[in-house]
Formats: sequence, structure tokens, C-alpha cells
Amino acid sequence: MKYFTWFRPEQDFEYAKRVMKAGIAGFEALYRASYLDPEIQSAYVENLRRIKGELGASFSVHAPSHDVSLGSLNARVREASFEEIRESIHFARTIGASVVVVHPTPGILGMPEGKWSHEEQPPRREVERIALQEEYIVQAVRELADYAPDILLCMENLVYPHEIYRTPEQMAGLIKKVNRSNVGLTLDVGHAVVCDQKPTDFLHLLQESIFHVHLHDNNGVVDQHLPLGKGNIDYVAVIQSLKQIGYDGVVNLEFLVENPDDYHSHIYRFE
Repeated sequence: MKYFTWFRPEQDFEYAKRVMKAGIAGFEALYRASYLDPEIQSAYVENLRRIKGELGASFSVHAPSHDVSLGSLNARVREASFEEIRESIHFARTIGASVVVVHPTPGILGMPEGKWSHEEQPPRREVERIALQEEYIVQAVRELADYAPDILLCMENLVYPHEIYRTPEQMAGLIKKVNRSNVGLTLDVGHAVVCDQKPTDFLHLLQESIFHVHLHDNNGVVDQHLPLGKGNIDYVAVIQSLKQIGYDGVVNLEFLVENPDDYHSHIYRFE
């Protein structure tokens, strides 16, 4: 397995250099061109290119998740959302990344994550509209997969109460419906735990479809993105289970530490 972590627009080359010296092999870059000043975005891309050229880093890309809804019932929103994911693919090609992480349904700023109940069901009046939303999502992901056969599109299991895809069964259903070889799962361990799901259930049900992993800690109630050991997640068991199924892809440590050198201690505990 290879360990990545975030690289954000506000970070710099020296930060990346220290992180890689600590044992990180690459970075998950954020496509945020529509959210950033063009000069900041340009500097970000140049930094990423320098990191790849001088440090030999590899990259994955996280597409925008807030305000982006591939299944929106509003055709204009759906079209704009599709374009955001397509531009994320272009960004991935620009920096030499082969993985783009996608949230199938949108997060809403300010909405608390929190636990949810298996007994909760959407109101009956919403069922048909949710089914239509899912149709739009499947159609959009198929089109994106066909547009970019060179890119792995990794659907992430989600965390907010309004989001559809939180359980192993829901993720397996989405991937099966899309039915494209370059579409699989980004297993977000922290999201699974907050949603009262066992990460190992994702591993058992979706073993062949796990293309990418996000690892961070939390208290089991809120998606805190804590450094490992600062919450309640048995992350060592998760890594052991990944090794048992022969997973050899990226584990993105989706948290920040004050001292970049400290990433070494997080990776060391898995050796």
C-alpha cells in the first residue's frame, strides 16, 4: 500500500517536501478552480507540477462535493455539476493523476453529520423523486466513465443524513448499476463509522471494487477528520483487513498534522 495525504492550495512546496520525507508517497489534490481566485489556482497547479517533477510524488484528485449534484432534479444544476466533475478529470490529467474521487450526492454546508438510524426512511412522497435522482446519477457516472476510460472514478461512501449512498449495500448497488470497469469505491473509513457501519462490511461486500481508501479518526458521532489515535476507530484492524484482501492501492490519510514530520509515526504503526 501507498500512503497519501492532502495537499491544499494554501500549502507550499517545502511542506510537501517534509511530508514526503516522513514517508508519504503522494497527495490527494483538490479540484477547486471554480471556488478559487484564478491566480491561486494557477499557483496551486504549478506547485503540484513541481512536486511531481522534483519529488516524484503521485497524485489522486478529489472532485468538488459541496454544491455539486449529479442527480439534481434541476437540469441546469445537473449540467453544471457534470461539468465540474469533467473538469476534475481534466485537472487529474494535467497533474498526472489516475484517480478522481467523486461524491455521488452533495454535502450541504452547515448540515451536521451525526448518527442515523437504520429504521429511518424517506417520506413516501419523496421515494419517486429519489429514484429519479438515482437514475440521473447512474447516467452521469456512466457518461463520465466512458469519457475518461484512462481514469478511475471512485465513488465515495457518504456521511450526511440526506445523502443516499452510506451503506455497503447502497454503494454496491450504485457500482453495479453503473457497470463500468473504471468505476469503483473510495472507502471512507471515517464516514462508515459515523453512519454506524462497519468498515469491514464494505471490504467483504465490495472487495473487488475498492480502488481507493480514505483513513482518518473520529469519535463515532461526527466526521472530525482527526489524526489516527485521536478518536475511537480501530484503524489498525482496517489496515490489516486491507492487507488480507490483497489491497495494494492508495490509503489517503485524510487529516492534517501540525508538524509534517509526524506523518512518519502514523505510517510506522502499520509496518
